[in-house]
Amino acid sequence: MENSPFISVQGLHLSFPLHLDNTRSFRVTAAKALGISQHEKRVYKAALSNINLRIKPGDRVALIGSNGSGKTSLLRVLNGVYEPVQGKVIRKGRVASLINATMGMDLYVSGMENIYLRGQHVGLTRKEIEPSVDGIIEFAELADDIYRPVRTYSSGMLARLAFAIATSTKADIYLMDEWIGAGDARFFERAQKRIAELFNEQTILVLASHSDALVKKWCDKALVLEKGHQYTYTDVTTGLDIKNRLMRGETVRVPTRS
Repeated sequence: MENSPFISVQGLHLSFPLHLDNTRSFRVTAAKALGISQHEKRVYKAALSNINLRIKPGDRVALIGSNGSGKTSLLRVLNGVYEPVQGKVIRKGRVASLINATMGMDLYVSGMENIYLRGQHVGLTRKEIEPSVDGIIEFAELADDIYRPVRTYSSGMLARLAFAIATSTKADIYLMDEWIGAGDARFFERAQKRIAELFNEQTILVLASHSDALVKKWCDKALVLEKGHQYTYTDVTTGLDIKNRLMRGETVRVPTRS
């Protein structure tokens, strides 16, 4: 088990700095110009507070909650995009990130060049991505369009390319946002088949989604988030019930455990 993938989140807090209003910024700038000392305090908004969970080999975890509950923020922390202000995330295993179709992409260069750029972004070397290039182009159904600048692609073409690159080699941990289900039905069906082929009994999936159907299909556990707080970490059926009751404004009591 010591070589098995896992994710451990301990006492995680995440905050974002808020922009000062124009009036306050002008006062500070004017004071500096006059040589007057001004102690400007940066204001922060808490995005996540005291998140604790351990994701074991084979777990399929849904991050669920209302808009603004912190699902995507947590997913990005797990991916290393955001650094927590407190607490830590320990991750073991190769990660495939399917959080954002444009993450790691340069919209002004070709799809072919982006295969290498995006490959590096998800932790692959040029040597590792080279044998997969033909398969990526075929899955993305881009043919000669692979040599066009990515900014000229439709959203569907971009999604197919990003997905094909991220799943071009097997990973231990898949971090996914629900954009994967926003494309056309045919692509979604092919994407699900590809993921099923890549998974084994130890593969970890973390999926942030609003779709109860998607969560039920792919996940067996759920972390319910409410305004950046961890409400409960439980089985997926219980988690969806709690999430939906919270969204209806009900008060839900759960055991105080992570």
